[in-house]
Amino acid sequence: MDYKTEYISTDIDPFYIGSNASCMSHDGSILVTANEEDVVVTNLHTQEILHTIEGDGETITNLNITPDGSKISIISQSQQLRIFDISQGVIVKNFKLSSPVYVSSNEQTSTLFAFGGTDGIITVWDIEGGYVTHSLKGHGSTISSISFNGDLGDKNWKLASGDTSGTVKVWDLVKRKCVHTFNEHTSAVRGTSFHGDHFISGGRDEIVVIYRNFKPIKTILVNQSIEVCKLLELPDSDDLGFYTAGSNNLFQLFDITGELITKTENYQTEEELIIIDVFETQYLNLVLSDQSIVTIDINDLATGQPAVIDRIAGNHGIIADVKYVGPQFNLLALATNSPSLRIIDPSNPLKLTICEGHRDILNTVDVSVDGKWIVTGSKDSEVRLWNYADGTFKTYAILKGHVGSVTAVALPRTPMDYPQFVVSAGSDLTIKKWKIPNPAKSDWPMTIKTSEYTRRAHEKDINSIDISPNDEFLATASYDKLGKIWDLHTGETIGVLKGHKRGLWDIKFNKYDKTVITCGGDKTIKSWSLLNYQMTENFESHTNSVQKVQYITRGQQIISAGADGLIKIWNNKAECLKTIDNHSNRIWSIDILNDGDKFVSCDANGQISLWHDNSESLLKAKEQQEIDRIENDQKLSNYINEKNYYNAFLLALELNYSMKLFHVINEIFNNDQSDQLVEILGKLNDEQKLKLFEKLQNWNINFKFFEVVQRVVNLILNNVGIEYLMTPKLIKIIENMLPYNERHLSRLEGLIESSYIVDYSVEQMGLTTDE
Repeated sequence: MDYKTEYISTDIDPFYIGSNASCMSHDGSILVTANEEDVVVTNLHTQEILHTIEGDGETITNLNITPDGSKISIISQSQQLRIFDISQGVIVKNFKLSSPVYVSSNEQTSTLFAFGGTDGIITVWDIEGGYVTHSLKGHGSTISSISFNGDLGDKNWKLASGDTSGTVKVWDLVKRKCVHTFNEHTSAVRGTSFHGDHFISGGRDEIVVIYRNFKPIKTILVNQSIEVCKLLELPDSDDLGFYTAGSNNLFQLFDITGELITKTENYQTEEELIIIDVFETQYLNLVLSDQSIVTIDINDLATGQPAVIDRIAGNHGIIADVKYVGPQFNLLALATNSPSLRIIDPSNPLKLTICEGHRDILNTVDVSVDGKWIVTGSKDSEVRLWNYADGTFKTYAILKGHVGSVTAVALPRTPMDYPQFVVSAGSDLTIKKWKIPNPAKSDWPMTIKTSEYTRRAHEKDINSIDISPNDEFLATASYDKLGKIWDLHTGETIGVLKGHKRGLWDIKFNKYDKTVITCGGDKTIKSWSLLNYQMTENFESHTNSVQKVQYITRGQQIISAGADGLIKIWNNKAECLKTIDNHSNRIWSIDILNDGDKFVSCDANGQISLWHDNSESLLKAKEQQEIDRIENDQKLSNYINEKNYYNAFLLALELNYSMKLFHVINEIFNNDQSDQLVEILGKLNDEQKLKLFEKLQNWNINFKFFEVVQRVVNLILNNVGIEYLMTPKLIKIIENMLPYNERHLSRLEGLIESSYIVDYSVEQMGLTTDE
C-alpha cells in the first residue's frame, strides 16, 4: 500500500521569550521583541518577521523604537548600545554605556533616546548624529523611569526621571541641570508623565502623586504596585486623567482627581500576571509578564470596561496538549502552562483567543468529533466543557469532583448533537464518567458535582485516556506501567495490558481494527490485541520517552513523538519508515487531521509545527524526474551519434552527468575534433566554466583520467588564453590540481625509466643469442 511518509511543515516559532524587553512603533505596525539573546522585528500588519538581529551572547535588558519606526536601540547586559536601522537592516552605531540599562524613553520627533543606568546616570543620545548629548548625574540609585517633555531646543524641553529609592527629578535639557527634586515615594518610581502644567509620578508603593507647576497637590492610593502610569486626555472629553498598570494584571483609568473611571477585569488565577509595559498606538497595548500583548480600547466603555481588541502571544511556553478544533477544524486548542485555554488560527498565528475559567495550569484537552465541543482538565481539579458559539468557545459546564489535578479527559467518539458524557482522570488515581444535560433543556454555564460513576483505576498518575470508536470501551494509561481496558457503561475492568518497563504516557484505540497502542518511558510503543490483551508488536527506535502516539492511514500506520524531539512514522509491523527531526526540545503533544493528511506537533519551547502529507506530490515529481532523465539520456545519445559535440557537451554539463561528459570530451579527442572543443570552451559562461573545472579537478585525481584533463587544460592555455582562468574560484581549483599533476608526472617519469631498463634488457638478450 501507499504509506504516508513525506511531510512538509510550516512552523510557528516563539518570537518573544526570555527577557521582557519589547517596544512598538507609534502606528502599531512594528513590534520589536527579545527572543532569548536575539531581537526579532515583526510587521504586525503582514505578520511577517522583518529582521532577526543576532545578540552578543548576553541577555537583552532594554529595547526602544523611534516613534516613526525607523531606528531601534538595543541594549544588553554587556552594556553595549546598538542602533539598528530597520529600512537598511543593519546596525549603524555601537556605543559602550557606563552601566546596564533597564529603562529608556524616546523623544516624539524621533531625534533622541534617553537611557537610565543602574549607576544612576541618564544618557541622552542623538540618533542621527550618533553621539551623547547629555549625561545627567544626580541619582543615587538605579534609574527606574524616564520621560521626555517638549520639543528639541524648546524652552520647556525637559526630562523626568525616577529611581529605585523613590526619588523623582526633573531636568532642564536646555540648561543641562536638575531643576526639581521630589521624595514623595518610598519605593521604586516606575512611571513619570507630563501634560501641560500637570506632572505625575507613580511607583511600586501603590501611590500616584499629582503635581501642578511642579508642586505636589495630591497623593492617590491606587491599590496596585505600579509599573506604568501616564497622563492623558480622557475619551470624549477635554478633561485630564491618567492610567496605571501593574500588579494583579490590572489596568486602571482615573480622572485627575483620582476618581476611578474604569478598569480591566481582574481574572483570579494561580498565575501571578502583571502588566509590565503599555504601548500607545491608536489603542493601548498592555504587555503582560507572560509575554503576551493585549490591545484594549478605552474609547469604548459601553460595557463599563475597556474593550479587548486583540491579543498576541509572544510564546506559548510548554504546550502540554493540542487539538484541532472548530466546525472546520481550522483552529488549534492549546493546553499550556497557563490557566486559560488558548485558541489560535494557524493562518493568523499572531492572533490569540483566550478562554478564561480555570484557575490553574491546563494539563489536557480533547475535542468532539464535530469540533464544536472542547473539554479541558486543569491542576485546579476541575473539568470544563466548552461549546463553540459566536466564533469562540464558551463554558457550558463545570465538572467538580476530583480531589487532585485533572490529568486526562475524553469526549464521545460517535457523532452527537451534544456530548452526552465526559470521562476524566486525575492525580487522585480515579476515573470518572460524567453525564451531561441537554443544552436545550438547561441553563448554562452549569456546575455538575456528581459523576455517574467513580473508579479507582491505577496505583499512580493516569496520563491518558481514550474512548473506543463505538463508545463501548475506555482505555487508560498510567505511570504504574499498566494500560487498562474498561467497559465504559459499567466502569468495570475487562483487560489489563502488561509489558512496559516504565510508566505509560499515552494510549489510543485503532478505529479500523481490534487493537490498541501504548507508549511510555521505556522508549517503546506496543500494539495490543483487544481479543486477548496480549502484545502483538513492539516498536523500538526512539532514544527517549515516547510521549504521544496516534494511528493514521486507516490504522495501517502509526505516528509517534517523544522526549528526544523526534517524530517517527511506522507501519503496523513495527518498521520505522521515517524519522522527522524538526524540534529542538521534548515534544509533548501531537494531533492528526483527516487520517494523517495533516498533523500538528508542539514542544516544550512552544514551537508549533503544522505538517501536511506531500507523498503524492513527491511521487509525481520523482516520476517526472525519471521521465526527464530517460528523455535527456536519449537526447544525449543522439547528439553523440550525430557527432553534435557542442550540444552533447552542454547537455552533459547542464545535467551534471560527470562520466558522460568525460566520454563526450574523450570522443572529441578520439575523432580529432579539438578545434570544436576549443570553440565550445570559449563560449562557456562563468558558471559553466566553474562546473567544468570542478569535474576536471575530480577526474584529475584518477591516473586513468588525468591525461584527458591535461589535454583540456593544454587546449585552454594554448588556444583560449590564460585570462580565461583568471577568476579566484578557478585559480583555487587549479592550485588544488597541481599536487596531483606532480604525482602523475612523477609516475610517468618512473615508467619511462622502467622502459629504458626493458629496452636494455631486450638488447642484451639479443646479444647473448647472437653469440
